[in-house]
Amino acid sequence: MKRTNDNQILQMLREGKQQKEIAAHFGVTPSYICKRVRLLLPHDEPESFKSLTEKEKRFVLEKARGKTNLDAAMKSFDVTSRESAKVLGSNLMDKEEIRLAIDELMDQAGMGRRYRVQRLKTCVDHPDPNVTLKALDQTWKLDGSYAPEKVDMFSQSQNVIAVLDARQKELQKALEMLTVAQEDMIDAD
Repeated sequence: MKRTNDNQILQMLREGKQQKEIAAHFGVTPSYICKRVRLLLPHDEPESFKSLTEKEKRFVLEKARGKTNLDAAMKSFDVTSRESAKVLGSNLMDKEEIRLAIDELMDQAGMGRRYRVQRLKTCVDHPDPNVTLKALDQTWKLDGSYAPEKVDMFSQSQNVIAVLDARQKELQKALEMLTVAQEDMIDAD
């Protein structure tokens, strides 16, 4: 029998260690640790699942697998277009019970927020700038920097700038016309 400590395995998972690292610590194969983890972690549905419909549960499972809102909605609901799936996915993600169910499911799988943030930090510090930029993008998504309100404000400011630019061009044309008219009046005298 292999010598591992279940409590220590669970603690190492909570600390964000990968199963490969845990296996090396105990001197066993990663597949052995994977089997132990499956036995140790609860397989029941999260408590938050009880208030969800079957389609909402499928949506949560798809999101936990890494699907986008659109793809998870397309796979979980009977939608007729990508546009309706996009709206549906966005509306579902606005529901507190959906977000809670995703968080609980991720925690059960050993992929809690703390673990994901730790893993993301290693990617931010990666020597490859492409990996770093992608990780930074993910951090901005994680902290809500891409919130619709902020994007809306950006769009609105872009619209204001476009209106001001158009107005400035109109004023320049009017000024040019006045200048030409003034020159014509001077020439006529």
